[in-house]
Amino acid sequence: MMISRTGFPNRTASSRLRLLGLLLALPLLAALPVSAEVIWRGDFETGTTEQWKGAPKSDSVKVVQEPVREGKYALRIDGTNAAKKGKLDRIEFQHQPQPPGTAEGTERYFGWSVYLPKKFTDSHHNVGYFETRNSWSQLMAFEAQGEDVKFSTRVPYALRWTGKGKLTAGRWHDFAVHVLWSRDPAKGFVEVWFDGEQVVPLTKTATLRDENVAFFQIGLLRETSEVPETIIFDHVVEATTLKEVTPPALPKAVR
Repeated sequence: MMISRTGFPNRTASSRLRLLGLLLALPLLAALPVSAEVIWRGDFETGTTEQWKGAPKSDSVKVVQEPVREGKYALRIDGTNAAKKGKLDRIEFQHQPQPPGTAEGTERYFGWSVYLPKKFTDSHHNVGYFETRNSWSQLMAFEAQGEDVKFSTRVPYALRWTGKGKLTAGRWHDFAVHVLWSRDPAKGFVEVWFDGEQVVPLTKTATLRDENVAFFQIGLLRETSEVPETIIFDHVVEATTLKEVTPPALPKAVR
């Protein structure tokens, strides 16, 4: 400790040393990773659909134990004219993130896994999308036809990625999205991963259209058809890091 001429501790010098130490530590603090936190799980590990508020009740919806991406349970949706709404069959599960979930400036990661026992027909399907509450306008979406899958943002519309022949049947496929929610295209951004590969690098875009909150939706959404189709979902997670929404690597035998 530094001593002043009066014999008492030199508090000014001590304060300066503490301030210097704090300034030296700031770069280290800034380099620390974001705290990993799972915000919400919709992985059906309760053996029910109770993790999803307002989950549809239908004989076409079942919690199953085979196949699963991780854990013991997954969600199976079977559909033939599953729930006609106009020209669409719809059995959908909605997740409304808790505040500040999709508020201006909030960052979130969303991940989910999809299994198709048989490949989709060549008509239009959605396998995960974000929409606004109240104004009911899509903000971004994963769409599929047959084995082709694509991702687009919608404020305004822009096709960001096309995966020709990527949505193969008989195996699990993993989706992950990193979003900074903003109405400002200079601030908002998205990143996308498919089966562990980054397919859309960080791309600036508006991710909110208006002041209405956004919600996430999965399920069977397709053009009305007499053809029976099945889609299975598992490992649906909202979190603060990519690691937290990424399921374990698949065994080589099923890749």
